[in-house]
Amino acid sequence: MNIILTGVTGTLGSQVLYELLKQPSCKRFFLLIRNKENLKSKERLMRILNHPKAPAFIQNNLPAILSKIEVFDSCTFALPKSYLNPTENNYFIHSAGCVNLSTAIAQRALLFEENLEHTKRLFKTFTPYLKKYTYISTAFSIGERGGLLDNNYHNKKPSYRNHYEASKYATERFLLSHEKTSGVKIQILRPSILGGNIYKTSQYFISNYMVYYLIGRFFYKNPLVQQNSIRLFANPKSALNVVPVDYVAQVIAKVYTKDIAQLNIVQAKSIDVLPGLKCIFEAVGFNKYCILNVTNQSYVLQAKNKLEELYYNTIGLHLTKYLMATPFEFDTTLLQSILPLPEYNLEEYITDTIDYAKRNNFKSAW
Repeated sequence: MNIILTGVTGTLGSQVLYELLKQPSCKRFFLLIRNKENLKSKERLMRILNHPKAPAFIQNNLPAILSKIEVFDSCTFALPKSYLNPTENNYFIHSAGCVNLSTAIAQRALLFEENLEHTKRLFKTFTPYLKKYTYISTAFSIGERGGLLDNNYHNKKPSYRNHYEASKYATERFLLSHEKTSGVKIQILRPSILGGNIYKTSQYFISNYMVYYLIGRFFYKNPLVQQNSIRLFANPKSALNVVPVDYVAQVIAKVYTKDIAQLNIVQAKSIDVLPGLKCIFEAVGFNKYCILNVTNQSYVLQAKNKLEELYYNTIGLHLTKYLMATPFEFDTTLLQSILPLPEYNLEEYITDTIDYAKRNNFKSAW
């Protein structure tokens, strides 16, 4: 079979590529990697394959692996008739996307262009050549919803917190609505918040530090923390659902050929917000904070100090809604039957992943 893969340079996409390269059934890989600044697409690929944290299998078999890979920039990728045979088993895994939690109206057009419209163009272009199209969405595409969440998000009404969630949900709906007319099987996979690797071969590695890492990075060596404390809004009944990125990649590598329409790739048990924040703050050596038990998301903090002003005008502007979220949990029965997540202490995991980020100065891997 052949694999068409986007998002290879992303946090998850690189791990998915690592996993798929181990599968003997995958004969050829067609990768969309955009040129970036002074780096050509093939140079960006080599940074991923040559990275010290790449699996030993790849490092030890690099010439053979490279012989199976073709890399395309945006223009050449959009011409599948030049490199795909419609009679072969071609699987498209679309892992690329724009992650931006902004609620600014100006950002809506950008997010819908990058997530929805770009997916539409890819799907319509590649439909004649595909057996299946797997879309990597997000477990938060349902928006602000409490209670027990199953894998079928499209039997519920979403309640978005930002344009990112809305654009991902709209993309899911587009794909599912075109399954019958296109003749291409559609699969929606939804990872939760991505954390560092859990398996020991490259434990705690992650290529880019996002979401809860942003809190650690904000307070780590921030000169304002010396003279200021901070008040944070949080719903103590809420939780952070953090799932190791290498586990997510292994699940994707197991299910992309299976007859599964929708699947949330998440933790069976989340870590409560308050212990989770405590782990992050302790890891970066910050203790001058207090948590305000506020569930009204329109509440305005008065008399902010310099640290609070900076926080609430930057990452706090986007993350606060998640810290104040209505309590929820996921039904992971199907997920656990596919690949059980290794057992480990969630609080220690949060601490260890932030410690790893500190050792690498929160610097992206490539």
